[in-house]
Amino acid sequence: MKICAKYLIAMAFAALAVSCATPKKIGYLQDMEYGQEYPAVPSPELVVQVDDQLGVNISCEDPRLVAPFNLVADGAESTSLHTYAVNREGNIVFPVLGSLPVAGKTLKEVKELITNKIQDMGLIRNPVVLVTLENFCITVIGSAGSQVLPVTGNSINLLQVVAQSPLIDDNVKIKDVMVIRTENGMRKSYTVSLKSKDLFDSPVYYLKQNDVVYFKPQGSKLTSTGNVILTFVGSGLTLASIITNFLLWSSR
Repeated sequence: MKICAKYLIAMAFAALAVSCATPKKIGYLQDMEYGQEYPAVPSPELVVQVDDQLGVNISCEDPRLVAPFNLVADGAESTSLHTYAVNREGNIVFPVLGSLPVAGKTLKEVKELITNKIQDMGLIRNPVVLVTLENFCITVIGSAGSQVLPVTGNSINLLQVVAQSPLIDDNVKIKDVMVIRTENGMRKSYTVSLKSKDLFDSPVYYLKQNDVVYFKPQGSKLTSTGNVILTFVGSGLTLASIITNFLLWSSR
């Protein structure tokens, strides 16, 4: 009888150890207080880098004047954005205007550069220039796999990545999220906690093109089947414990 009781106690401790493997629920921004105001920093402007793809379109009142700037590869006129690759020297080769230095400039500065060039050459008096970043994407790595997340609107932050990526679940370590950023030929890694409001002050809260966001796994995760089995095991051990106590009491 005593041996049986010892086995049951050992099984109970084993079930308790397994239950500890169940991940804790995710809690974001735990130190933010209701009604408290915090300074909000606007998203920084994107800076053009080598190997970026810039979309550029020029328009004005007279379509004939902008036709030379909006030619596609076969020579036909296009009203859509044409993509220009930033070469290793940090330049794009633009129709009529030639080689333009764009690396290190914001999209607004590139727009002003093209606008001023066209006006200074006396080609168009009031050109309307649109410049976008066509290769803005974020690589997300999580416990469920990895994905390349395309970005529209030239702005995305870490919380938006969490909302948009299916790879984020209860098994990720949100207090230690790694962001790897490449700038000026150098890679640098940052650590961010999504549990703290300090997240908003991080230099990687607003993400940039080609950033890598790594959500580390926080430990073993039970499947739904495993949780069901654990529930049955726990119930069985409870019943066995009641029977054992009854038999011990009866033997006295």
